[in-house]
This record gives sequence, C-alpha cells and structure tokens, in this order.
Amino acid sequence: MQVLIAGGTGFIGGALRDYLTELSIDALVLTRKATESFHVAWSPEHKTCEIQQLRGVTHVINLTGAGIAEKRWTPHRKKELMDSRIKSTAYLHYLTQEHCPKLMGYVGISGVNAFGFSDEKIHLENDPFGSDFLSQLVAEWETVHRAFEGLPVFSVLRLGMVLSPRGGAYKKIAQPLRWGFGAVPGKGSQFVPWIHLNDVVEVIHHGIGHSLGITHLIAENSSMKEVTAAIAQKEHRKIYLPNIPPFMIRLIFGEMGDLLTESVRISNEKLLSFYELKHPTLSTL
Repeated sequence: MQVLIAGGTGFIGGALRDYLTELSIDALVLTRKATESFHVAWSPEHKTCEIQQLRGVTHVINLTGAGIAEKRWTPHRKKELMDSRIKSTAYLHYLTQEHCPKLMGYVGISGVNAFGFSDEKIHLENDPFGSDFLSQLVAEWETVHRAFEGLPVFSVLRLGMVLSPRGGAYKKIAQPLRWGFGAVPGKGSQFVPWIHLNDVVEVIHHGIGHSLGITHLIAENSSMKEVTAAIAQKEHRKIYLPNIPPFMIRLIFGEMGDLLTESVRISNEKLLSFYELKHPTLSTL
C-alpha cells in the first residue's frame, strides 16, 4: 500500500501522516514546495507534478483547500475557496487517472456546513443542500469528489469543527484565553458540531479500506459556550470578558462571522454505526 495525501502539510495532514507512519504505511505528500523525501511537488494552478513518483500509489487522501476561517469572504476570497478545492480535486483526478495504475481507493474531505443554519433540525447525510455560500461550496466540491466514485473504495468525510491542542480552531480560541482576553462569540447557545483531530485521523485511515460514501464526522453538537469553556479549562484559564455580540462579529468578519454566531446541528448516527469515538465529549479534549 502507498498512500498519496494531497494537502498533507496542514493541521490535519500533518497529524495524518504521523499516524500512518506509525502504522508503517508509506505516505507521500503532494505539496507546492518539496522539502522532504516523501514530498511530491505539484501545482494545481499550473497543472504540473512530479508524476514519476505516482506510479505506486494505491490510495489517495484529498485534504486540499484554503482555510475557510482564515480571511474575510470577499468575492476574491470566495473564488479562492472554491478554486482551491474544486480545481485541485479535478487536477488530482486527472493525475491519478493518467499516472496511478494501481489506484484502489479515495478519501476526500468536505464540511458539515452543507445545509444552511438552524437551531432545530439535526441534519442527516442525505438531506438537501442549503442555498448559502458554504452549502454551495460543499455541493460543488462533492460533485468533483464523485469523479472517484467508480473506485473499489470511495469515502467523502464531512468534518465538523476539528479540535486539538495541536492547532486549528482550538489554537484560535485558546490564544486570547492565554492572554486574558477570552470571550464567548455570539449568544453562546449556538450549536457547534465538533470532532477531535485524533478521531478524524483514525476515521480517514478506516476510510482507506472501507467505502463509507458521504459520512458526517462529529462527536457532539455542543454550544459555543461549552466549547469555549472546555478549552479554557484545558488551558487552565478563566473567561473574564462578556460575550462578543453577533453584530460586532459580523462587523469584524463579515459573512464569515456567521460560522461563529449561527447554529448547525448534525447527526453522527452513521459514524457511530462503524466507529467508536476516542473523544466523545468535550471533557476528553
């Protein structure tokens, strides 16, 4: 088995490669700057790749995509969020079709923000997409993922907020807490579907050998207040400041601020039918 990870130098990709290496699984990483022996240089924008290294690849894990919460969603940024997922995935499909004769399986990631925002409905995998920007992004991204659906193994994992002291959203929430400026975004009662990084990595590994189709990856639908409090406790800090009003978040972050102030509730029934979470509650962060 040889695994090719696209987008493998980020928060999830780094943890995933470490995990696969511990299992003695050969894992290559597609990256724009090849600085390690296991790196394979590529550029989806310019459609270039060190194709000679791909001949032995049996499984592809696609983690590509610019960070959803890194910048305001200007029209230019929205295009970047789309292109970094859709065009990269399309080029990845071309590469594997042409240069990976042993390819048997594909695992792609997506997001749970596929249905719009709601305090009440708990969404299943086959619920219809919403009409907001993130829902459209997920819908178009998953359409391109489906180019790999003819393989013996095919999985697309919709991730909730991925939490771990290693980085990601945890780090962004923890940093102001460490400085004494931590506060709960919005009302605090809004639901946040989250999952621990360790569980994400293990389910991705499971998806290499088992066709999971579209599957939601979340542990719980916790409130933003509960998530912030759990991270504060983990960091041995207290929350001194009042909640940040939704209008202020919208003023600072624009449309992207809805990620912090609006509710999403997601079912993990399918996930729990085949996987036992190692971090099922916020107390296990």
